[in-house]
Amino acid sequence: MTNSRWFLACVGVAAFGFTGCGGSTEGHAPPPAAATAPPTTRYAPRTDLMAVKIPDGAPAHWSAARFPPLKSVRLLPHTPDADLATDLRKQFGKNILDPIVYEQEVWMPAQADRLARVLDAHFGTPAAPTVVVPALSHIAATSTVRFDPALGLGANLKEARKQFAKAKFKELEADRQTASEMKRELKLDDAALARGAVLYRRWCMQCHGPSGAGDAAYAIEAGPMPRDYRQGAFKYTTVLVPATAPKKAGLGAAGKPLRSDLVRTVRNGIDGTMMPAFPSLTPAELDDVISYVIHLSVRGEVEFAALARAIKPGGDDPIYEGAEMDWLVVQTELAVLYNWGVAAKHPIPVPAEPVMTDKERIDSAVRGYRLYNSPEFGCGSCHANYGRAQQLKWDIWGTIVQPRNLTLGVYRGGRKGEDLYARIYGGIAPSGMTAFHDRVTNAAPGAPNKIWDVVHFLQALGDAGDRRRMQERDAEIKFDQ
Repeated sequence: MTNSRWFLACVGVAAFGFTGCGGSTEGHAPPPAAATAPPTTRYAPRTDLMAVKIPDGAPAHWSAARFPPLKSVRLLPHTPDADLATDLRKQFGKNILDPIVYEQEVWMPAQADRLARVLDAHFGTPAAPTVVVPALSHIAATSTVRFDPALGLGANLKEARKQFAKAKFKELEADRQTASEMKRELKLDDAALARGAVLYRRWCMQCHGPSGAGDAAYAIEAGPMPRDYRQGAFKYTTVLVPATAPKKAGLGAAGKPLRSDLVRTVRNGIDGTMMPAFPSLTPAELDDVISYVIHLSVRGEVEFAALARAIKPGGDDPIYEGAEMDWLVVQTELAVLYNWGVAAKHPIPVPAEPVMTDKERIDSAVRGYRLYNSPEFGCGSCHANYGRAQQLKWDIWGTIVQPRNLTLGVYRGGRKGEDLYARIYGGIAPSGMTAFHDRVTNAAPGAPNKIWDVVHFLQALGDAGDRRRMQERDAEIKFDQ
């Protein structure tokens, strides 16, 4: 297609409106959203408070059951946790954003409605979920064409042609192809999502909610909330994304899991929480429900990142309304799918666990004890008294977490050596747990793997017999601080 014909095609797409991306058949030109019938059910637009960063400070106490801290902020002063809510309220505009506050013409009801309609067009409804990667013609039109009703047709076409000439179509096409590839790798085809949606409503929705937001009604005091998928972050992953990786939207690739991580969580459950195991799901059913969870996560993160950008624009950002809102969503969707692809390329390299005699394992645990208490690892700064001392912290969802009590031997990400190795190597980004990968990657060739020593210590710490054997090896070892 010549540049002139390509330009006219893009303008034609724009003339019919940007807010739809067509059906689920990738590559088709999008119809106008106004011409499509509204769905009978839809994902509810996000209205709850958003933690865009881990809040500052530390919570003074656990939140009351069924009153997650951000909900308490909404309920002020009618909440049992007014002190927690007041502390978080002071962080509005910095770490906490409110998607229903309309002020300074930055965020208005018309923009919220536009965002909801664009999300519907890109991701469908709970009954008909989809992930639409727009055709290049739609991306090109959305990125370049802005009609100003105050100008005549000729002036609008002149401006559109000028913007079109400056557009970086090779980069846009590369982003579109990457997003399409990730859609295939993540198994986000319409058939899989339709099957997964049925399974999700049957087994998952009562705790995680129809949009994947988690439901405070199922939370217990001093226990974790059901996971909120909508920030695109998960805690128990086997991925470590380099700090140098580009952050294109939301939290970037940090906290993104491999499909195998989600399979493990759903199949085995999470020890010490309300998340049960689902051993009766067939492999095909497990695959489908994982696809739907990823769909909810991608959709939720696109909404989250677009809201954060629109509510609190920076630099030369425009006011995101009309076509600017459509372009914001398109950019964000491509970026979120790109981030999943980045994460998939950086699995944690877990080496085979050393084969040891019982004596060698205890000797390794003794070395791990010293590393745990050393300035090099400094584990006790968070897990004070091996986690028995209460040191509450905020996480990326604005909920309260307690560093694990390591003496109990209960690990939510798994107790096997490879599970603990991944947690120590890669950390847990959403809750702020440090990654210790450099203790291995920067070690001298042939040096002992310090992370395996710490793993063996943690496994021994939860066993009274192993603790006694460690103390027999080294009289200076103490477990009461």
